[in-house]
Amino acid sequence: MSKGIRIAKAIRIAFWMLRQEMGSVRTIMGYLLGMTFLALGANDFLRYAMEMREPVNVCETFIVTSNQGMACRLWVLGYLLVIGDAPFVKGNTYMVLYRSGRRVWNAGMLFYVFLQALLYILCLAAVSVAAGIPFGFSGKLWSSPVYMLATAASNAMAEKYHIYFEGAAMMEYMTVFRAFGITFLYMLCYFVFLGVLLYLCSLALGGFWGLAAVSAAHLGGVVLSFAGRLHSSPVYYVDSAGSHWRYPCRMLVFILIMTAVSLVAVKRADI
Repeated sequence: MSKGIRIAKAIRIAFWMLRQEMGSVRTIMGYLLGMTFLALGANDFLRYAMEMREPVNVCETFIVTSNQGMACRLWVLGYLLVIGDAPFVKGNTYMVLYRSGRRVWNAGMLFYVFLQALLYILCLAAVSVAAGIPFGFSGKLWSSPVYMLATAASNAMAEKYHIYFEGAAMMEYMTVFRAFGITFLYMLCYFVFLGVLLYLCSLALGGFWGLAAVSAAHLGGVVLSFAGRLHSSPVYYVDSAGSHWRYPCRMLVFILIMTAVSLVAVKRADI
């Protein structure tokens, strides 16, 4: 079997799994849970903007809300519910394994994890943009309420609605469109990392250990962020030297390492 055929088969397996899973109650509940946590943060930000009596950029709802820290950490819970069935062994998995082989099936499952992370974040981003349309404008310019939020010029108002945005450097070096894109990329890298970790540990050790590993990684990241050692938001890395690319590169290295390990694990796993 040529490499091109194997890749095509892996992609078909991933989309087959996606079609099957998107109709499940668990997946629907995961998306709804993520949107619920998004609504809580977006509501605070939009109420703040309304009280400031100034329009905001429609992209800023996603940027500010996802950089809240705690809000983004809660969004992960919905995604983990979506992919909580890892390593995705279904009734017809054995037939797929027979026809494609373990390595192709493994590549398909990894691509499925990426697809779910991408669709999940796309859904949250689209909902946040739609929520901001009645309150703002489009374009690449930052709004006055977000500028005041970033420069602590509206502390009393921000405390009233429990929001913050340490994005002064981001506003200086990036347009809204670029900030939206880099925020989306950071979230995608983190979600794919957790998804691949869950899949790998569930495949090699069992479902309990997969959830345990993801919980440990996620809670460890929370502790490190409180200690100022590690952040999953780009606002803490943006500068004139392009330091904001370091975090995605680190995540990519971890993802590639786990992908390589999965090639060994899938051969030994009792599927």
